Amino acid sequence: MTLTQAIERLETLCRGGNAQAVLQEMFAEDATVCGEGAPGITDGAELLPALTEMLKITPRLSVRSVRTVECNETSAVTWLEWKSPPADPAAGGLIEFRSLTVWRSQAGRWVIVADMYGMGAFAGPRA
Repeated sequence: MTLTQAIERLETLCRGGNAQAVLQEMFAEDATVCGEGAPGITDGAELLPALTEMLKITPRLSVRSVRTVECNETSAVTWLEWKSPPADPAAGGLIEFRSLTVWRSQAGRWVIVADMYGMGAFAGPRA
């Protein structure tokens, strides 16, 4: 699986709404996540509730890489842009966030090792 295919798979799984499947298929066992509004670093058993909540409010999530840097054969970094209309239309407009995501290739597939996110889309030129 290429990194582009992994990002497409991540989007497909997220749109499926099954946080357990996203966690098992797309995240390394030692993955960590942190970002805007989070009280600390989320890992281990705490990842599932965080993913469940994210998928609940972003049912039609789209994910795209704004920039990808393959560090070597087994590691890469992506700047991802995530967008979805809210689950509840009364909640407002498009939900947008961005992340710096670290990937590791293992057993023929790419998995997320770390993710740091913030609210809003990237501004300026895309590369």
